[in-house]
Formats: sequence, structure tokens, C-alpha cells
Amino acid sequence: MENKKELNTANIGVIAFDLDGTLIDTSEAMLDVYRQVFEEAIENGDAEKQPSREDIYSTFGMVGEEAWKKVAPDMSEDKHRKYKKLHGDLLGERMKAKSFALPGVPEMLRKLCKEYELATASNCGEEYLDHVLSQDGLNECVAYQLCAGGVGAQRKSEVLEELKKRAGDRGILMVGDRKSDIDAAKEAGIPVVGVRSEFAASGELDEADATIDKITDLPKLLDR
Repeated sequence: MENKKELNTANIGVIAFDLDGTLIDTSEAMLDVYRQVFEEAIENGDAEKQPSREDIYSTFGMVGEEAWKKVAPDMSEDKHRKYKKLHGDLLGERMKAKSFALPGVPEMLRKLCKEYELATASNCGEEYLDHVLSQDGLNECVAYQLCAGGVGAQRKSEVLEELKKRAGDRGILMVGDRKSDIDAAKEAGIPVVGVRSEFAASGELDEADATIDKITDLPKLLDR
């Protein structure tokens, strides 16, 4: 755990979490669902090849349409919508069947919500967010269940701006694992903790106010 700057946690009343790579890991399910979707797209003549693992991982943290432009740049918007829906339906089935929470996350959130108000700040859609929170019974722990799809945001910083409106004068801390999380927090003017994950390239968390090795190190940082 590295505290690179003097992160003042004394005035923090709300903690906002990114989802994928931070609280959950749906990477293997994502890869498998993309494979299924592109098998159908290739069979229908709507795609020529499967996206690479690297291309799929690079979309984590992107808004849905932005992600589809990355994995299928030559596909029309109509086709994007068609296969994006198929992707969402297939992934939803997977998420109903099992928990994708990282080890210790549900227990940590249940403890943190006794002292802080918790929020999500994700670029996902409402259905995806609901699956995540419902699977581990975390709905009651998360006071502000916010995502790009739910607030009509095009950028994660807009989700955080909405959180600022709802939280009033309570201090907010953002927690995420990608540069997009760090940048969004900086744009919204709130401190941010970076969580090391396998999805981030070297240097992505350099501008975080503090960095932790795993998400369950967060309570230790807050207690400093």
C-alpha cells in the first residue's frame, strides 16, 4: 500500500466505487460472452473476426457504445445495438447465476457502510449494476446506486458530478483501478484511490492520491 500524497480522509463521508476490476471481476465471463456474440456476428456476415483479449480488456471502464466501437470498429451503429443487446442478455444470465465479487468485497462493504455512505460510479447500465448489487445483497449497503446508463452520462466524471449533487457537502472519495477512474475524479475535483489490478497498464494509477495493492486494503488506508 502506497500513500503517495497526504490524502486527508478525515472529511470523507461518501465513498464511490468503480465496479469492474475494483469490486468485481467479470473478465472471464466477458471474454466468453464476447466470443459467443462474435460467433453469431461472423456467421451472419456482420463481423470478420473475433476481437482479441487485449481489445476486450481495453474496453473495461468505457461507456457501452465507446466499447463497441473499439471491439467492432467496422460495424454499423444498428449492428452495434443488436449485438450489444445480445451481449447484455447473455452476460445478465451469467450474473444472475453467480457472484463475481472479488474476495472479501461484500464483507468489506457491509462494514464500511456502517461508517460511510457508499456509492457506485460506473460506466455500466442500470441492469448490469442491479445484477452486481443484487447478487450479494448489497443494495441496502449502497446509498447512491449510480451509473452512466442511469443518469444519462457520457463520461464517468458526469456520474461523479451527479453524486456531488446528491451528497451535498459531504466529502467524497473515488476508488477505482483504471486511468479513466483517476481522470474522472480529477475532473470532478475529488480525491481518488487507485487499486492495482491486472487490467491496468503501467502508469495508469500514477496520478492517484493514494494507491493500494488490493481493494480490501482500503479500510486500513481510511483508518490512517
